[in-house]
Amino acid sequence: MNTKALLNPQPKSYAPSNIYALNSYFKLLSSMPAPTSHSDIDTQIRSLCEKPNSQFSEAVSLFHRAVGSCLLPSWSTCNFLVDVLARSKNHDLALSVYKQMTHVGVSPSFLSLSGLIDCFVSARKPELALGVMGLIVKCGFRFHLFGMNCILKGLCQNGEIGKAMGLFREMQRNCVSPDIVSYNILINGLCKAKKLKEAGCLFVDMEAANCHPNLVTYTTLVDGLCKDSRVDEAMDVWEEMKKKGLDLDVIVYSALINGLSYKGNVDRAKDGFFKEGCLDEAVEIYHMMVEKGISGSIVTYNFLIGGYLKAGMVDKAMELWKHAMNLGLSPNSTTYSIIIDGFCKVPLLSVAKGIFSKMKTHGLSPTVFDYNTLMASLCKEGSLEQARRLFQEMRNSTHTPDVASFTIIINATFKAGDFQCAKELLMDMLEIGLVPNHLTFSVLINRLSKLGLLEEAKSVFERMIDSGFTPDTFVYDSLLKGFASKGETKAIIDLLHQMADKGLLLDSEIISTILTCLCDMSKDVDVMEILPNFSQEASKGARISCDVFLSKLNKSHVELKLCAA
Repeated sequence: MNTKALLNPQPKSYAPSNIYALNSYFKLLSSMPAPTSHSDIDTQIRSLCEKPNSQFSEAVSLFHRAVGSCLLPSWSTCNFLVDVLARSKNHDLALSVYKQMTHVGVSPSFLSLSGLIDCFVSARKPELALGVMGLIVKCGFRFHLFGMNCILKGLCQNGEIGKAMGLFREMQRNCVSPDIVSYNILINGLCKAKKLKEAGCLFVDMEAANCHPNLVTYTTLVDGLCKDSRVDEAMDVWEEMKKKGLDLDVIVYSALINGLSYKGNVDRAKDGFFKEGCLDEAVEIYHMMVEKGISGSIVTYNFLIGGYLKAGMVDKAMELWKHAMNLGLSPNSTTYSIIIDGFCKVPLLSVAKGIFSKMKTHGLSPTVFDYNTLMASLCKEGSLEQARRLFQEMRNSTHTPDVASFTIIINATFKAGDFQCAKELLMDMLEIGLVPNHLTFSVLINRLSKLGLLEEAKSVFERMIDSGFTPDTFVYDSLLKGFASKGETKAIIDLLHQMADKGLLLDSEIISTILTCLCDMSKDVDVMEILPNFSQEASKGARISCDVFLSKLNKSHVELKLCAA
């Protein structure tokens, strides 16, 4: 290992605050009595380091003054000073003493070198700590487990999990048997690096090496699996913990509850709200936690309250809220955000507004997400003026509206028929550097089409494509309805061909719109000739029966002689 930097120390670059601190130490040189002998120096340095009133800065100042006066402290005192400074977490001071020692030829002891390992790890420089370990071996000392574990922790904290695993194997090759701390450090590092498979393998190796997993090991695995959405596997680990009689703590319970809630959030995109059974499992774990006298953190309650609100169980959510307050837990910004969002979706908008106000009176600042949630609900119920006031409040505060904020207000303003105001809002949005997203373009096209402003709608449609966004069925449906309202048959047919060329999948709503457009066309139009072939692949729940399709065509185009089967 490279020990050059340690054997030939270079001046360290200190932050301004550290420079100020070190300078203040050295100013003490002029105020302290001059040492008269080596034994006096040793006695004074050790005395200054004694607990409970340790004066480490004075001890270091005395050390440097003694060296400058050619009264070098003894070998044992020099090493004692490095060791005690390292153990007291005065890492910069420890390094300064060590560098001065090496400069004047004082060899380090095993304890002082061990202390340096901790110094370098705390400074987020595990590579230098590895160099110290090499120096320990070079000085004739053996690898020691405490130092190795310290370096393992430093490497994992830096995200250098590959190097940590390499050092772990090196330990085994050098007959340094890893202990429970070694395994726990690595399993934690692997979990944080999302290497759950490797963490599982190490867990198996650990048991094979007769190193029995403890509560920390299991808790780390449960938390890692939950954060990776592998809740079923986490539940298996939890069951194993119970079988082994381990005393579960709040960390395990919270990890499982949060994991089950998170799993519900993922599945919500597909199934609606919480996946069936997940909320029940989370609540069951919560009750077990309460029975054991374990109070969860506010984070635990946040997830459970959110779960109840998403399931529409308002009473249960409020019951938990009160229970958390009775335990003395203070709601944080996330708590309020979850409740505001939940009541907006129930919907109980008046309650959501009250919670929003309460949040501010308690000194917590609503986030842009909170403003957007409330504005969207106000717009949905037709309270545009309230939404506008909220939007202006956000603009006047430290929170800058985002694209979603502008899109919500622009959509509602268009819906109210105020085209000029909506246009001004769009210009404001662009002027502050916000770029329209897919939803913004979709809203603009939809509202312009409904207002009959088809040229503007087509212009936005082209801009949307040029910006790299792919129009969906909602956008095409909006344009088709707009063209149909103006009787623009050619525009409808051109758009249908464009949709077919892009392989657009048709849902039931746009199929209905297409049929309505065809039914409204002139009888002189040969529908079968102009109608393109759409992909027959249909998305789930997006079908229309053949007889309805043929029946509608037959009614508007008798000459086709189509009849429902």
